[in-house]
Amino acid sequence: MKKLLTTVSAAALLFSAAHSQAISSDRYITDELHVPMRSGQGNEFRILHRGLPSGTKLTLLQDSPDTGWAQVRTPGGEEGWVRRQYLESEPVAKIKLEKAEERLRHIESLQGNLGGEVRRLEEENGKLTTALKSEQERATQLSRELKELKSLSADAVALNQRHQKLLNQHELLKQKQAMSEAEIQRLSGSETQKWYMYGALSVLIGAIIAMAAPHFRPRKRHSEWAN
Repeated sequence: MKKLLTTVSAAALLFSAAHSQAISSDRYITDELHVPMRSGQGNEFRILHRGLPSGTKLTLLQDSPDTGWAQVRTPGGEEGWVRRQYLESEPVAKIKLEKAEERLRHIESLQGNLGGEVRRLEEENGKLTTALKSEQERATQLSRELKELKSLSADAVALNQRHQKLLNQHELLKQKQAMSEAEIQRLSGSETQKWYMYGALSVLIGAIIAMAAPHFRPRKRHSEWAN
């Protein structure tokens, strides 16, 4: 029976030791002023460090809740045992306050930078608004000019069509004029020829009359007295 209890106790110690060795995380000295670090789990062991100040960050190597001690390593590399009651899993209020103050200073710095960035963005936004307004006015002017150009283009097309129509009418009138002139010349030539024929006929008739006239003269009667 005694042998069985010894075996169970040894197994429990081995399991506890293995479980303790598997745990490794950060721990912090509580708000006590100083905490001694010893070479073993008990006040009878030699003191390796007479007083770890509050807020000292330690690395947990082994935790022994049954003895109330924990094996730790200091930032300088020293290893020893301290009472578990002086260890906290989170930084003490002093460290929290320092970190909070540091975060506050960082936020204030960011706010200052953000304020400058906001002012810069506001100035840039004002410039962009002015440029946008100018571009909108320009777009309106260009739209008006485009509308006028379209109107002028439509008028130009209408004028070109009218010009072409007038040119066609002019060509037709020229052709009609040429045909009229040719007809006039033809008629003029026919009239002249007709007058030439009339003149020649008149001359011919005159000549015939002149030739026939002597034959139609009355003969002289002899006077009875002459007999």
